[in-house]
Amino acid sequence: MTKGLKKLMPIFAVAILIFAVTSCKNEPKVEGHYTYQHGWNYDIDEENIDVHETGTMDFYADSTALDSARQVYKVTFNDGGKATWVFNYVSPSLWRVDGEDFYFAGVEETFRMELVESTCEDCNEELSKKLAQKIVEGVRGGIAREIKFHLASLTEKELVWSYTYNDGHTDKWEFYRE
Repeated sequence: MTKGLKKLMPIFAVAILIFAVTSCKNEPKVEGHYTYQHGWNYDIDEENIDVHETGTMDFYADSTALDSARQVYKVTFNDGGKATWVFNYVSPSLWRVDGEDFYFAGVEETFRMELVESTCEDCNEELSKKLAQKIVEGVRGGIAREIKFHLASLTEKELVWSYTYNDGHTDKWEFYRE
């Protein structure tokens, strides 16, 4: 190595260090307050339920999160009756990122899903109440299971993750930073 090159090595090292530090500072972080809307449907007790939720997601630096949403479940029973349930959904949660994998799980002990409104049009009210309770129990029963999502996008304005189900279809959640 020439004498001139030896003198430049510390300058290159400092330049690389500055580049590394400033590059890390510019990477978007998950932490923050987001809003979201999401919809899905599924079958339970031979009935198809459509769900739509509007909520907020707060991610904290200590790997905790708070998912709060207004969830509206609608079902048309086989006999033609219709029911709508509105839930207040509050899920303290845990999260972590590993490359492009985003892991997320609710904390069962502090999870809440409260029925705040219910309508029943030409339906069996007892059946409607039982199905609403079954929904809450089903969600509560799986809330603590850690789910691995694909981290599709993380920018200063949005966080997008997706999940591919066993049947092959993929669902996507889009969170917008406020």
